[in-house]
Amino acid sequence: MQTCKHCQDKFDPNSQHKKSVGGYINECPDCVEESGGDNSPPKYLGVAAGNGKMSDITILQFDDESQRQAYKAAWRNNSGQNKGKSCQLGNHTTAMSGMKFRVKAENRSNDNHKGKG
Repeated sequence: MQTCKHCQDKFDPNSQHKKSVGGYINECPDCVEESGGDNSPPKYLGVAAGNGKMSDITILQFDDESQRQAYKAAWRNNSGQNKGKSCQLGNHTTAMSGMKFRVKAENRSNDNHKGKG
C-alpha cells in the first residue's frame, strides 16, 4: 500500500485502476483524474542502429505506453534483434508508418569510420 501525496489516502499502486490512469507512484488514481490526467514524465525509448564501428543512437518520446510498446516490438522485429542471421530471410517486417513519436536526442555515427576519403 502507498500513501497519496495529495490526499494522504492509502491506495494500491498495482491496482488495475492505478495502472490505467497512470500518474506518479505516490499519487492515488482519484487525485490523478482530478488533476486532469497523467502528468508523469513522458515515455522514452532508445533505439540503436548497427552500422559501422559506432552505432547511431536515437531517443524517442511517446505520448503513451501502448505506442511505445508497439514501436519497440516493430523495431525489434525489423532490426533483427535476437534473431541472428535469420533477420535477413523472409517477409517478417512490421509496418511502422503512422506511429506517432518525437525525436528527443540523436547521436549519428561517422559512416567514414576507417578514415578513408
